[in-house]
Amino acid sequence: MIQMLLILSIILAVMAIQTRKLRNSVIYLGAFSMCLALIYLLYHAPDVAIAEAIIGSSLSTILLLVALQKYKVFNIYYQINEEEVQDSHVFSTQKQQLLKIIESYCNKQELEAHVIYTVEEVPQILHHDYALVIEEKEGQINIYGHPENYKFNALINLLQGSHPEITYIQVKEEII
Repeated sequence: MIQMLLILSIILAVMAIQTRKLRNSVIYLGAFSMCLALIYLLYHAPDVAIAEAIIGSSLSTILLLVALQKYKVFNIYYQINEEEVQDSHVFSTQKQQLLKIIESYCNKQELEAHVIYTVEEVPQILHHDYALVIEEKEGQINIYGHPENYKFNALINLLQGSHPEITYIQVKEEII
C-alpha cells in the first residue's frame, strides 16, 4: 500500500510539473498533497497527516485556484513581416504608441497584456487563443477581434478617436 502511494505521489508530482495548464497543475498538487497525507498516516504520524490534509491539500489548493481565477491574460498577436524581425523595426514609435494605449486599457480592466510578435499570417493566427490580432500592411493597421469579446468593442471605442487610420474587423466563425 505504501509503495503504491509513493509511486502515485511521484506520478502526481511529475504531472503537476509537466502539464501546460496552471489550473491542472494546482489540482495535481492538491492530489499530491492528499497522497502525502495518506503516506504520513500509514507511517503513524496522524498529527502531520491531518495538518497536511487540511493545509496542504485543501486550503492551499483553494487559495491557488481562487488566485488563478482572478488572473486574466489578454493575448495580443502582432503580425509582422520577416524583414521587420531582421531589421528590428518591431520597436517603431507608432507600434509602441498603439501598444501602450492597449496596455493601459488592459491595466484599467485588470488584465495582463501579453504581446506576441509573430510572422504567421492572420488566418493561421486566428486559430490560436487570442484577444486581439494586429496586422500592419502598407501603412494600414487592421485589428481583428471576436464579435463576442465585449472588451474588443470597448477598445474600439477607445482607439477610434486617437487612431483613425485603424480598421477594426470582427472575425466571424466561418472565417476561422
